[in-house]
Parts: sequence; C-alpha cells; structure tokens
Amino acid sequence: MLNHVPSIFYVITHVPILCEEADIPYVYVPSKEDLATAGATKRPTCCVLVLTKPTKGKLDPAEQEKIKANYSQVVADISELTSSLF
Repeated sequence: MLNHVPSIFYVITHVPILCEEADIPYVYVPSKEDLATAGATKRPTCCVLVLTKPTKGKLDPAEQEKIKANYSQVVADISELTSSLF
C-alpha cells in the first residue's frame, strides 16, 4: 500500500516499478494518516509492506492459511477495483 501525497511521493516513486517487476500487487491510499491507521500505528506512513509469512518465529498452520486467504482476497479486491484503470 502506498500513500499518494505529492510532498513525499518522490521518496517512493521507485516502489511501483519494483512491485510490477516482481509481480507484487500494490495500491495507493489517499493519505499518510489512512495508511498509518491501516498499519495500526499513530505515525504518518508513506509505504507499508504486507507479508504473508512472519519474519521471526512460526505461526500455527491454520493461522498461516487464514492470513494467506485474507491476503488473496485483498489482492483480488484490489485487482477488481483497478482493472478498469488499465
């Protein structure tokens, strides 16, 4: 998820290109505050990476499948919403 505020946009302009090259879905959100809320933080945020696997430790297999299913649903929703743009 990316924030689309012109004042900080130059900091992350390379991210969509990298995402497209790696076939990683991305979406813009209206503000840093909206992105921070989605990321459960109070600090304004310009970019968030959503992972389906933990970087440390292990998850219960059922929890891992739930995360993957939720991620897949979000990707499908984003694809549907943005399909008319391209």
